[in-house]
Amino acid sequence: MSRIFLLFWMSIAAFGLSACNRSTDARPPLPEEIAAVVKPFYAAVRRGDQKAAEKYVAPGFIDDSRVQFTEMSRILKDAPRLAPAIQQRQGSGAYLTFAGQHGKMWVTSEVRVVRYRNKPMIEYWDVTTTDKAPELVTHTQDMKRYTIYALMTVAFAALAGLASLIWVVRNRTHIIAPESAIETRRVAATVRHTEP
Repeated sequence: MSRIFLLFWMSIAAFGLSACNRSTDARPPLPEEIAAVVKPFYAAVRRGDQKAAEKYVAPGFIDDSRVQFTEMSRILKDAPRLAPAIQQRQGSGAYLTFAGQHGKMWVTSEVRVVRYRNKPMIEYWDVTTTDKAPELVTHTQDMKRYTIYALMTVAFAALAGLASLIWVVRNRTHIIAPESAIETRRVAATVRHTEP
């Protein structure tokens, strides 16, 4: 019966370890309030519609946005759809990094969304192309990989602990009070010589 129990737990552990290798590409979801600003903004930039894009830009950044709009629009037209890679809270706003891979090139966009007159607006945005993944994206992927290795180590340790627990339970009487060995003594024979 104990072997069946051991095989049952070993099979569960094996299936659990195989699930550790599954890699999900879960991107952080954008909060609705920020998505309502960022998505239409990027759509307008891709189309090259500067007027529509400026509706979502804070007044203090509109002049800077106009200077870079043409070049950024050209980059985004040819780029794949950028997915949100990293979100960081900054005071009352958020700093977002979007990234997408186009062949061997990475297209990265950084956006800072703040509250302006109780309404979320883009205070800063930039689009760049590089031949390697953004540092924060690489760091996030490394952390996912290390987490998987850590989970696998914990699973192996749990399996080893379970196996040792089963061994201790099966052999507890031998460990606490070992079986006494049957002593075998040679029979001693004595002979008396009573003859003179």
